[in-house]
Amino acid sequence: MSTTSSQRTSNRRWWVIGSVGVAVMAALAVWFGVSATAGKVHWYNGGFAVVSDEQVEIRFDLRRDPSRAVECQLHALDAKHARVGTGSVVVPPTEKSPSRHIESLRTVSRATTGYVDSCSYVD
Repeated sequence: MSTTSSQRTSNRRWWVIGSVGVAVMAALAVWFGVSATAGKVHWYNGGFAVVSDEQVEIRFDLRRDPSRAVECQLHALDAKHARVGTGSVVVPPTEKSPSRHIESLRTVSRATTGYVDSCSYVD
């Protein structure tokens, strides 16, 4: 009977060690995820409007440090997924974050989509 009792204690000990290990690893994963994205620019493509064969308007939201300027790379594609427009825009500091923006992009032919490819802080 003492063998079964010691086995139960041993099993319980391993369950406790395993549970603590999983909790520590989960906390580390959350911490790494938060620290990797803190202070970075985040953008959300909010859509586009084809104005003409030579222009598309791109809507997007920025979440960032509102006291810093941000440069975003804009692209427009045609029906065959060829790039027909590319450009960059510098968004000046604002009073709040997130902020919504609509930027116009010139194209060499009719675009079927427009989007923000990347954004980063202006140094």
